[in-house]
Amino acid sequence: MKLVKKILATCFLLFGIPFSAVMIREIINPKTPAQEKQNDVAALTILTIPSTILGGWLSWSLVQQNRKEKALLRESEQKQIQLVFLELIEQNAGRITVLQLAKNAEISTQLAKQYLDEKAKELNADFEVNEEGNVLYHFSL
Repeated sequence: MKLVKKILATCFLLFGIPFSAVMIREIINPKTPAQEKQNDVAALTILTIPSTILGGWLSWSLVQQNRKEKALLRESEQKQIQLVFLELIEQNAGRITVLQLAKNAEISTQLAKQYLDEKAKELNADFEVNEEGNVLYHFSL
C-alpha cells in the first residue's frame, strides 16, 4: 500500500506542479489571448490544482504514517527493554550493570546507561562499584 501511495503521489505531483506553473505563466502573460487564458484557467482549475493537492495530501499521509510506525516501534523497543530490565533485576537480586542490560536487551551501552540512569532516578536506586570497576545499579525489590 505504501508503494502504491508513493507512486501515486509522485505521479500527481509530477503532473500537477509543472503544468500548474505553465498555466499560471500563460495566464499572467499579457500577450496570451483572452480565449487561451480562459482555457488555461479551466485546465488549472480542473486538472493541475486538484492533481497537486491530491499528490500533496498523499505525501503528507505517508509522512504521518511513517511517524506513527516509528512511534510504535519505539514503544515496542521500550517495552522490550523494560521486560529485560525487570527480568535481570529479579534474577540478580536487584543488581544490574550497563553491560548486562545492553547485552540482554541487544541495545547499545549508551542507551542502556541512559535507561538505567532514568530508572535509578525514578526508583531511587543505589550505586556500587564492583571489582572490575563497573557501576552496579542496586534496585530495592
